Amino acid sequence: MEDQATHTPAEQSGATQPEQTGTETQASTPTPQAAAPTRQEQDERDYPAMTMEDVLASESAPTLREVSRGDVLTGTVVFISNDGLAVDVGAKIEGVIPFNQLGDEPITYEQAQATYKPGDQIEAYVVRSDIANGQIVLSKKRADQDKGWRVLADMQERDESFQVDIIEKVRGGLVAQIDGIRAFLPASQVDTRRVNDLDPYVGHPLEVKLIELNRKRNRVIISHRAIMEAQKAQARETTMVQLEPGAIFEGEVVEITDFGVFVNLGGIDGLVHRSELTFGRFNHPREVVKVGDKVKVQVIDVDPTRERINLSMKALTTDPWESAIDKYSVGQRIKGKVTNLTNFGAFVEIEPGLEGLVHVSEMSWTKRVRHPNEVLKEGDEVEALILRIDPKDRRISLGLRQTTDDPWGSLPDRYPPGTPVKGKVTGLTDFGVFMEIEEGIEGLIHISELDLNRVNNPADLFKKGDDIEAVILNIDPVEQRASLSRRRALGGGPAVGGGQGRGGDYVSQGGGARSDSRMGGGQSGPRRGGRRGGGVDYDYSYAAKDASAGKISTKLGDVYADLFAQFGLGGSDEKKDDTKGENKSE
Repeated sequence: MEDQATHTPAEQSGATQPEQTGTETQASTPTPQAAAPTRQEQDERDYPAMTMEDVLASESAPTLREVSRGDVLTGTVVFISNDGLAVDVGAKIEGVIPFNQLGDEPITYEQAQATYKPGDQIEAYVVRSDIANGQIVLSKKRADQDKGWRVLADMQERDESFQVDIIEKVRGGLVAQIDGIRAFLPASQVDTRRVNDLDPYVGHPLEVKLIELNRKRNRVIISHRAIMEAQKAQARETTMVQLEPGAIFEGEVVEITDFGVFVNLGGIDGLVHRSELTFGRFNHPREVVKVGDKVKVQVIDVDPTRERINLSMKALTTDPWESAIDKYSVGQRIKGKVTNLTNFGAFVEIEPGLEGLVHVSEMSWTKRVRHPNEVLKEGDEVEALILRIDPKDRRISLGLRQTTDDPWGSLPDRYPPGTPVKGKVTGLTDFGVFMEIEEGIEGLIHISELDLNRVNNPADLFKKGDDIEAVILNIDPVEQRASLSRRRALGGGPAVGGGQGRGGDYVSQGGGARSDSRMGGGQSGPRRGGRRGGGVDYDYSYAAKDASAGKISTKLGDVYADLFAQFGLGGSDEKKDDTKGENKSE
């Protein structure tokens, strides 16, 4: 209506002019030009008239955001001051994020300038809102934590696993950072087995699962064990289907004990008893394998109800005794390691799983060996000679002394009959005195050759350790016996009937070697320099007595023969009578 009111009369009359003819128009008086709009008219067209309601509405158009404590807002960085970041959050005043609230670690003014610039969008948590006093305190760190809590709650609801970085070790476990939230991983939740050393986990990613989430108490507990147990349960089902005696698996050594080794087959562990580890000798299973080793095992038996699996490692290796007879022969020299000492000998490992025994009597030609530790110790590398092989009984007899020259072999050349010798008394018997010719070699001075006068009891003249001089009568290297005479060293001749009727010495009469037990309360001790039978098989039993503890009775015939030779008695009747008389006199 206002538009119609502004039309001039001329404009209204002009609306009918087209109905007139052109002649009439040209003939009529020309109409004056429309007047230019005034300034007021121009302003009215550019700025339409506004009512009071329009003015009030325009003043209240820019709405202000209501900011309350606990809100998480997205704002715009306005500038960076010495106090922190000024952020426009849509309120009457700008909020401030202090430098220590920008992240887990406080940053400096220079670092803030390098990280943020005006116009950046930033999400912040309202710590304090006091608009009346012109103060809004914000925190980016709290906003990140709030976001993290929402993420964790979502993961817990969906029961999902996720990866975290372990940042440090604390008492009782480990600490991880999850979107600005510290989470605790107890030591008991690190693995399915107890973990004593947690240091290797620090600084490495780990797959975990939430087991407790409590925002009010700021408590977040995570677990790696829960994931492992789930995986283990799935793998156990797969493995149990394949378990049967004779099946072969490749597993990982997960635990070592005194009685054996536990091997993980995939979700379930089996035991390799120490007797099934190897054919070789060892003191502890850790000498054979270590935790983390990959090993091949064979299933011996399975108890599904108790989930017990017995395994064997040595079943997949070759028994060395099966090829022992082909690889080794009697008389062959071998090198080995002393693995065990007993009171009757030493065990020498020829190769893993193959051992031989060196009996105490085969350790030295001359030394009186009461226990193997006098000659050897565990771990010694030795050279020995194979004396006997018995694959059926799984026994090998070895000799240590056979690797050296027998001193008895050269003794007759070094001490021919008549050679004077000096030595110490090493033993006393009723029938003579033993003296040391040289270290480890003894000879017998028969009672008839002890002195120029008749001797009834050698102990009346000598005691053990006395120095004595004598003359070599004879040496038998085969029987390892030597006979001597002190009478001849003193200038006397042969004993009556002693040098002619019975061979001239007492070696042939059994008097040149000392037995383990002597008559008449003489000094006792193991035999030294006596005859050792070749090819003797020794008892491998660990319960066997020490060879030095065994007692061998002296043959009475040898004693009587010595007495007969001393008195020159040769007839059987005379021997009998003399024997009776001797017994009566005793």
